[in-house]
Amino acid sequence: MKYLFTTMLFCFVASIGLYSQSEGCITQQDEQLFERLEYNLKQANKTVEKGYVTRFVPVHFHIVTDNDGSNSLDEDKLIKDLCKLNNRYEEADILFYIDEISYINSTNLNSRPRLSSSVSLMRQNRNSNAMNVYLVTDILQNDGSPSGAAGYYSGGSNNDFIVMLKTTLGNDSFVLEHEIGHFFSLPHTHVGWEGDISQGSTNGGYQPDIHGDTVRIQIITGSTQSGPVEVELVNGSNCNVAGDRICDTPPDYGFGQSCGCCTMVYDVWDRNGDKIEPMIDNVMSYSNGCDPFLFSQEQIITMQSDFDSPFRSYLRTGEVTEYNPIPNSVNIISPVSDQIYEDFNGVLIEWEPIAEAEGYRVQISGRQQLSFITTDSELFLTELLPNSLYFVDVFAVNKFGTGCNTVTRRLFQTGTGSTSVNETESVNSVTLYPNPARSGEQITLSLEASKNISGQLSLYNLNGEKIWDQWVSIFENRSAIELSSAELTPGIYLLEFNSSEGLIVEKLIIE
Repeated sequence: MKYLFTTMLFCFVASIGLYSQSEGCITQQDEQLFERLEYNLKQANKTVEKGYVTRFVPVHFHIVTDNDGSNSLDEDKLIKDLCKLNNRYEEADILFYIDEISYINSTNLNSRPRLSSSVSLMRQNRNSNAMNVYLVTDILQNDGSPSGAAGYYSGGSNNDFIVMLKTTLGNDSFVLEHEIGHFFSLPHTHVGWEGDISQGSTNGGYQPDIHGDTVRIQIITGSTQSGPVEVELVNGSNCNVAGDRICDTPPDYGFGQSCGCCTMVYDVWDRNGDKIEPMIDNVMSYSNGCDPFLFSQEQIITMQSDFDSPFRSYLRTGEVTEYNPIPNSVNIISPVSDQIYEDFNGVLIEWEPIAEAEGYRVQISGRQQLSFITTDSELFLTELLPNSLYFVDVFAVNKFGTGCNTVTRRLFQTGTGSTSVNETESVNSVTLYPNPARSGEQITLSLEASKNISGQLSLYNLNGEKIWDQWVSIFENRSAIELSSAELTPGIYLLEFNSSEGLIVEKLIIE
């Protein structure tokens, strides 16, 4: 189906950082990628001469599920994260918009995307007028064993797409940016050093305590993702033919993956005696905890050249020529905070329109979970239950997602006397005492459960702002959780316990 609204953000997350040997980017940096890179580098002067030109990239997201439709992904997750990607690529004058969202029901593709049948299915569903991103639940070996991978770019005219784990969406590790860099012909800054380079090197990359503080290696052959690569020198004398072939990214021998860090912690020299100072916080490196990750200027020009190349002509649709993100959060007019609707079968949700919006997504949570898409600035609900507590979230959307502002949330009730929601069958009773409570008074949340349950306990004010949260465990039979109200000002709050078993919400009044 053709869709106007959605988002992205993905790549590989490792136990030691953004990427690692055992769990990282498995993009193969083959001869074809380096041929494209060489072409783009030769076109760099023409790209610079074009001056300031924003390039708009249409993206088709393929949400892959199991055969029965399970293990899917909430589209709202995509939509809410696109703003981050565009903020991070704005300096490169490359911006992304949603061309389409579609679904593929295939258990094999959802867990083993490198099977020949899975690759064939992705080819069949590939949108020839967009960058294609397939979002899967797992990336196993073809025999079903773990691969440790979380995503990759598969190059070539037939396999020109990105495959990513759904679980990596929205994180702060600049993971999608990395794979998009590969998509636009960038290799790793440490190309050739992704694998073990000698006995005792477990993470890959150069480790001085194993290999010495002077790099004597001239050709690196230990990579699992590229052929033999000439080792780049600090003085730049071989930067056009060695390493990543991009001269303003200094030599990087995989130090980020060796140390699991974002700043250089080693004193290491190349074979000329020049000290190595890598750009570990580069988007195309393997590193951890960098905020933000960065592209070099030559990397940016290379990606722009790739977009402008004949190979990427299919992206230049001209459909979008102006960047108009959603600038503000939606202002909800009705309901007001903690409003009670006696007529539960007729509740009006109304908000102020936003000029840049192509539509609005409305989420109702609490006693029921409901979602709506509309182009109007109001929604009349006739499906609610009596004596129930609800949250309403409204956010504006267009091809660039929802913007980076937070979603507006309001609380309302239906019927009379409703102060709680309990969707958890295994919790038989919930008591919050004292309630009302005085500021500074100790409050006890008492629950009687038929099994052990763990989940997130959160406190919200009536504007939907989170005051605090913590992970707690409820044990079989009765559990009591002590809460402090010392930091709470008089007012009404919502205490929410969210677990895999369901949702529990209690209204707390501080006098």
